[in-house]
This record gives sequence, C-alpha cells and structure tokens, in this order.
Amino acid sequence: MDKTLLTENIIDHLKKAQFNSENPSDFERAISDAFHFLGFESQLIGGSGDTDVILNANIGKLSYKITVDGKTSKSGKISDRQIDWFSLRDHKNKNKADAIIVVGHEFAGGNLETRANENNVGLLQAENLVRLIDSHAKNPFSLTELRELLIQRGDLSSEIDDLIQRHSVRWEFIGHIQTLINEMQTIQDGKLGYFTLQSLVAREKIETTEIEPEEIESIINLLQLPFINAIALYSKDQYILTIGTEDLSNIFYQIAKTIKGKQIDAPTEEKHLKNLTQSESVRKLGSKYYQWEIRKSSVVAWARREQPYIHHCPVEHFRTIISTILSILSTNNVISVEAVSEELHGKDIGFERLYKGKPEEYKIFMALGILEVENLIKWTGAKRPIEYSLAVPIEKIREWCDLKIKKID
Repeated sequence: MDKTLLTENIIDHLKKAQFNSENPSDFERAISDAFHFLGFESQLIGGSGDTDVILNANIGKLSYKITVDGKTSKSGKISDRQIDWFSLRDHKNKNKADAIIVVGHEFAGGNLETRANENNVGLLQAENLVRLIDSHAKNPFSLTELRELLIQRGDLSSEIDDLIQRHSVRWEFIGHIQTLINEMQTIQDGKLGYFTLQSLVAREKIETTEIEPEEIESIINLLQLPFINAIALYSKDQYILTIGTEDLSNIFYQIAKTIKGKQIDAPTEEKHLKNLTQSESVRKLGSKYYQWEIRKSSVVAWARREQPYIHHCPVEHFRTIISTILSILSTNNVISVEAVSEELHGKDIGFERLYKGKPEEYKIFMALGILEVENLIKWTGAKRPIEYSLAVPIEKIREWCDLKIKKID
C-alpha cells in the first residue's frame, strides 16, 4: 500500500475508533496499527486481566517495552474512575515493561493527572498520536526519540510538542542544503572560481537564513562523501562544486531508493522552509519572534509575520532557560544563544531531562525573542552571534517570569 494512503487509513481509523465505546477492541487495533507504523513490534493482547497492546522497541542493548491501555469515550473526557490504576501497574509488572501509556480522546485534569503522576502512567490523547503519525510519515522518528517521550508520566502533550519541534529542526537542516548549494554556485561562478567556508558565512542569504558556520561545514563534509562526491577540495580551504543541482538531486533519490525510503515532504505542523521576504533581509530587531502565549503546559511563539511558523517549548524548559539567562546577565553585560547553550550543557532542563545541545537551541532563541518582544532585553546590533543586553533591571525580569510563566508542579 502507498505510504500516504496507509498513513491516512491509520489516522482515519484512530479518529473514528476512539469514540466506539460499544466495540473497544476496534480502538485497540487502531492503537496497535498506529504504533506499528511508528516502528514498534506491536502486539495486540486485549481480553480480561491483561493490557490491550504491548509495544516492543527492538534496538539491541537499548531495547524497551511499553504497555498501552486504550480508553474509548462516546463524548467528553476520560475520567479518573474509568482507569484501574492497580491493574495498569500489575500489567506492567506482568509484562516486564518499562512504562505504561493510556490512550484516549481527552483526559480530565485534576485528580486524574495527579493519579497518573503518582502511578508513573503517561496520558496520550488520540489527537496527539495522530500528530506523531503525521510527522513520522514525512520524517521518521527514531525509537530512541520515542522512548524519551513514552517513559514520561502524566499528560504527554507538552512533551509531544517538544519532540515534534526538535524533529522539525532536523528537517530545517535538510532544507538548508538547497540554500547552501545555490550560494556555493553563485560564489564559484564569480571571479574566484571556487568557494570557501568564510565566503559562504559572509553571504547575506546565509546570514538572514541563520545558517551557522558549523552547519555549513557539516554540509560541505556531507557533500564530499565518496558516494556523493559533489564537492572537490581545490586547495587548502578552497572548494569546487562539481555537480549540478539536478544530478545531485538524483544521487540522493538513488540513495533513498537503495534503502527503500521515499522523498521527504516538509512537515505540515510548522513551515520552516519558507523563503525569506525582502523586508526581513534587514532587521531592526535581533529576534524574528513577534507574538507568544501559554498553551496548556507549553510556551508557544510565532516567528516571521509575513510567512509565520510556530515554535513550542515546555514551560518547565522555558523557566530553566530564563533562569540561566538571568544567571549569565548577573555577571555579564551581554547574552547570546551560544552562551546560554554552553551554560546548559550537561544539565537538566526540566523533569530530569538533560539539555540536548544544538537540536534545542531554538528554545533559547525563542526565550530571548520573547524577552525582546516584552522589552526586557534589547539587541546590541551584533549578528554573529546575535547578542542582547538588559533593557530593565534583572529583578524586573524575574518578576515578569513569576507573573507570566506558570510553574509546573
């Protein structure tokens, strides 16, 4: 079956089966199919006295197992009394699983979330499972990424926002390849007849697209690999693009066919790969963000007014980043993404989860952008790296954070 059609069938089945209370086994099958699509060995169990679905992630020494319980509802939210917490723990122990997930249309808050946290149970809305499937179909998650999500407890909504956001950064990297190839060709067609890392970094298009030097270097290294062979070393630090765009595209297509993949479509969740408008080539602000809000347990921010996209960051992660920013500004006159990222290296960002470095730097950009939107910090004019200084006393920012950013218990 065509992958697009398969994705649509799985999503359609989930959306319908979650309300089929008269036939809960139908929802169990939909859940099993959904997680199988995500890469798990999915075993449908069902029946009295056992869990509904067992998920096995067969990845060698990092293998893990999840028990999943499906809860249907004709309408409204899944309540605390619909969940047998003792049985869930019993099923987990019986199947020697690493975590427990309950999947349903929507969950009541309050006591249910408290009980879920107490019993180390993750609550996964069917709507969010659909989002995972849709994103996975375009750019697959690894089973290690999904483990990080599924071993969490309580409402998984903000963690899913976080995973999809970090996932989109990977796609953004792929999209930058096209921009870099065009700039390589433009420089090479000029007087020099070759390009360098420094000549690429200095290009206005590279600067406004915010492609970092480390990323440029990694793409040059990728295109130099023997089975791609699209860039040749002319002299020390001087490179030649040796193949046209169409032929290079065909090489990647052949690689995809070889590993039985398909060409990747950009995620619909967030359109990061829009072309920059001319009005954005000269910025009056250091940040591209212009609006933000708290949505459930995530901070959500909009970037680029003319062709906007959205970033999500769990509230607990956001508070940790703000705290780190203030700590740095207490002893330094300026702050940058690089400084905050270096300070967070190897540390918990929230809920006993270590900061992941480059894939999560967008959260720091987002935090600094929101502080700029709120007129709490101001851009110094420096571009590489983009630096900010205080616009108000640090204590004012602490007061703002305590007032505006709710704390997660």
